[in-house]
Amino acid sequence: MNSTFIVNFVGKATPATIKQLAAITHENGGKWLISKVNFIEDQVAAVIKVELPSANEQLVKEAFTSHPDLLVQISDSDHNAHDGAAIYQLRLDSNDRAGIVNEITHVLDGQGISILDMDCQRVFIAGGGGVSSSLFTANLSIRLPNQLDIKDVANELESLSEDTRVLVES
Repeated sequence: MNSTFIVNFVGKATPATIKQLAAITHENGGKWLISKVNFIEDQVAAVIKVELPSANEQLVKEAFTSHPDLLVQISDSDHNAHDGAAIYQLRLDSNDRAGIVNEITHVLDGQGISILDMDCQRVFIAGGGGVSSSLFTANLSIRLPNQLDIKDVANELESLSEDTRVLVES
């Protein structure tokens, strides 16, 4: 029988730390079903969904929780909780402005859409003649309620401003 759990951790780490935790999981018959690992300098924030034989669950959990520089939280999970049936990848591009992330999340939340992942970036562009601006890009993974159509969601997001464009990637 297999166990599935989610590990959240933050703290000081290197890519070697992540490699070591992945190796311990693999050596104990497990795999990372989903992983989001982000580094800023020597700090890491990660969320990892792990599946492995129940007999090895405690050993792998201890590998995560015993790391001295990581603050770790573990919660049980259902392996089939995200079957992918109505999951879409979107890219939203727009001129940057104050409150844009709030506007996006308000539109999605108002329709009962679950944000599974959101990665936002701003790029500063210096123009000639003293004109400069920032471009905003958000890559989103979302799950739609059954009654919604992805084209309608994309159109509503594009209506946030005349320069907002949404590309449905899957």
